[in-house]
Amino acid sequence: MRLTKATTAVLALPVLAGCLLTGCGNAAPAPAPSATETVNALPAGVTQPTAVPTDVPNDANVRQNVKITDCSSADGGWAAKGTANNPGNKAVDYTITVFFTTDQATVLHTAQTKVAVEPGKSADWNITEKFPTTPKTLCVLRGVSTK
Repeated sequence: MRLTKATTAVLALPVLAGCLLTGCGNAAPAPAPSATETVNALPAGVTQPTAVPTDVPNDANVRQNVKITDCSSADGGWAAKGTANNPGNKAVDYTITVFFTTDQATVLHTAQTKVAVEPGKSADWNITEKFPTTPKTLCVLRGVSTK
């Protein structure tokens, strides 16, 4: 059987199109990931705590009554200050847990305080802790409970 030039061209078109679409030829393999990627390290002298609580009491219904109003450096560490409101008709004791973190959310230190608030009143609370900090230490209200 003899093929004409036109028939050969028609048969060759799908093969050429397939090569163009799939990249016929020896493409260079993708570079392997490097094990030396840069990771944001903590500044010298700053360490993470050896144990960070994972089961922090937190009640969304009472959490809305507690706010952080100030997060700032303190002598040798950092401080979180805030207010706790009691909209109820009987006294309440709040347990407040704060995580002090880097601006990348690495936990540097954890602390807890309790504050008693009379019905219909507000009370200030304060946690001041000594620990090595970073220039951008943040205060995270991690949990609030009445337990």
